Amino acid sequence: MNSPHDDRSALSLVDNGALLTYLSSLSPKAEPDHVLSLDHYVWLLKRHWWKIAAAVFLCTALTAIYCFSVTPIYESTASIAIDHQMPSTAIGPDSPPTDNGNLDDLLNTEVRIIQSDPVLRPVADQFHLLGLTTGSAAGHPARESDGPVELPGLSVARIPNSLIINIGYRAPDRNKAAAVANAIATSYITRGMEMRARASMGSSAFMEKQIDELKKNMDDSAKALAGYERDLGLINPDEKISILTARVLQLNTQFTDAQNDRVRKETDFRALRSGGSAALEVSPEAGPLAKLDEQMHAALEKMAVVKTIYGPNYAEYKRASNDLGEVARQYQQMRTEVAKRVEIDYREAQRREALLQQSLAEAKDESDQLNASSLKNQQLKQEAEANKALYNELFRKIKEAGINAGFQSGSIRIADEARPQLRPVFPKKSVFIFLGFLLSLLVSTAFVLLSDILNKTLRDPEQARRAIGADVVGTLPSVRRFPLNTRLLPVDKQPVRPNARINWSALPEFYEECIHTLLSSLLLGRSSRNLKSILITSAEPGEGKSTCAAHMAAANASRGKRTLLIDADLRFPVQHLLFNTASKEGLTSAISDGRLLRDIRQSAGPNENLDVVVAGPSSEHLCALVAVKVSELLAEAVKEYDLIIVDAPPMLFLSEPIQLACITDGVLVIGHAGQTDQRSVAAVFSTLRRVRANILGLVINRADPSQSATYKYYSSSHRYLIGLAGNQARAKAG
Repeated sequence: MNSPHDDRSALSLVDNGALLTYLSSLSPKAEPDHVLSLDHYVWLLKRHWWKIAAAVFLCTALTAIYCFSVTPIYESTASIAIDHQMPSTAIGPDSPPTDNGNLDDLLNTEVRIIQSDPVLRPVADQFHLLGLTTGSAAGHPARESDGPVELPGLSVARIPNSLIINIGYRAPDRNKAAAVANAIATSYITRGMEMRARASMGSSAFMEKQIDELKKNMDDSAKALAGYERDLGLINPDEKISILTARVLQLNTQFTDAQNDRVRKETDFRALRSGGSAALEVSPEAGPLAKLDEQMHAALEKMAVVKTIYGPNYAEYKRASNDLGEVARQYQQMRTEVAKRVEIDYREAQRREALLQQSLAEAKDESDQLNASSLKNQQLKQEAEANKALYNELFRKIKEAGINAGFQSGSIRIADEARPQLRPVFPKKSVFIFLGFLLSLLVSTAFVLLSDILNKTLRDPEQARRAIGADVVGTLPSVRRFPLNTRLLPVDKQPVRPNARINWSALPEFYEECIHTLLSSLLLGRSSRNLKSILITSAEPGEGKSTCAAHMAAANASRGKRTLLIDADLRFPVQHLLFNTASKEGLTSAISDGRLLRDIRQSAGPNENLDVVVAGPSSEHLCALVAVKVSELLAEAVKEYDLIIVDAPPMLFLSEPIQLACITDGVLVIGHAGQTDQRSVAAVFSTLRRVRANILGLVINRADPSQSATYKYYSSSHRYLIGLAGNQARAKAG
């Protein structure tokens, strides 16, 4: 028990900051993980097995009713095979083989073509699968035929690792499903043939137009070539080019010889004009001139001899002089004639060279012109031959395309026609019923487990310890009705028949035993030897704290201990109702009139060890002073009573229970099982820790065995109750 000085200090501290302390405590510390054992979930499923079974039975029954009432849907499938290895042409070179990547693209393209409007529209019109839609335009109802045709029951899929495409159609009529699937396959093949025929016709028309243009070009080229050859007057231009080339070579040789001859004669001529005699010596007349030269030398020698012998006056001298003069005259005349002939030969060589040069130039010009004409002629000839070859090739291609167009249609064929199926594909009754059973079982089980996980109320001690981190010091059963008598406490025990089927957890006797167990755990511990006053409070109203306080006081008094019960809940007092005492004189009278404990306490029933201080007339303006007065009463009562129990109001949003917690030796928090929120209890414990109150623990009140698997271990208690009743009955009978 604290001293009065300490009590006043604590009360002053609480008065100044109790409310702020409590509001700050509403955000509790991080809660521990809500982890429960596997046994809890097994127990949970056992407890709610009938709910799960009912949900499973209901869902399975509804699924069965739906399966037997819905219109069955039949599906028929037609298979189309695509032979990509078949030659694409009957004549001419084949197309290159298709690789895997192109094969996938090919099959995907064919799937899209099957789902296209041109393929589906004839089938939809044939079987009247189109109708009116909800839209309208320009006052006229819109029809499905106005847009692309889409059949809801159609499914087109390619079989993996194969060249087969399955065309499936679903309908309530099995025969109609097969007929529509076959019609779509036939429409697809017909559409493919029409597309190929149109493509072939388009190609043929284009190629015919091209061949007409080529034929016209070929005729124009032949006419141009013939006209050009006619203009040249040539039958074969290549032969004339050869003759002219030989002539040019010959003229070139003659011109070269003429140049050499002219150069030689020009040299002689220039040497003769310069006075040299070497040109005369190489002249063709050099022979006669040389003889005259010898005769002249002989005449000179003879003249010299005659002159030496006879002198100039002799006839021999004159005759020798005349012979010398005649020979000199002949020599000079011959020399003059030779010089003229050399000059004439030179001039003739010049003229001949000029003529040959002119002829060579003319021949070259003619050769160049003929070469140019021949090149143009070759171009015209090659163009004419190319047009002719292209015309022949294109004509051949047109014939091949006409043959191959009909040959290519054999690469796509119907591999398997659709047939009416005997069994519907929807609904599959056994599968649907099994799935309904399985899904309902899983959903109902998950709902039960999820509901338990999301349940944040107090249920059992283990769950409270894990979720809040608080010690649970006691568990009180849920007793709906206590025996009706003038004094509710102590409890009047009713006889229990040994063979009676009773709810052991709802017996007042079991409640009383739990109260004694709670007192024992609180008062007999080593750490509780100095425990003289206990404050009993709760997080919220209606959790049974006043009933628990009354039974604890009565149970402690029944042990022969002097016990005082103070009803400090001035807002909603109930202790005077439980003990059926007067309510005029109580705690409010002590606060307002300053009365002592002996003036306001009352004896509770036949038990002399139990006294009760009721709250008195309810008064809210005296609530702020209740802690001070209770502190004075505790200081007075601690000398006379072994245990003082204070019934305080709920702690949430009230300041007086926080003040009372600071002046009592211990605080016991009561929680309603299955109703009190864990966060509320956590806030209460956080507040008590902040003001450093001595927390005795948590009591779970009104615990129901159906709320947790933990309470199944308490079921053995009813055996002792029944066994005790049987022993008492046998003792009376004996």
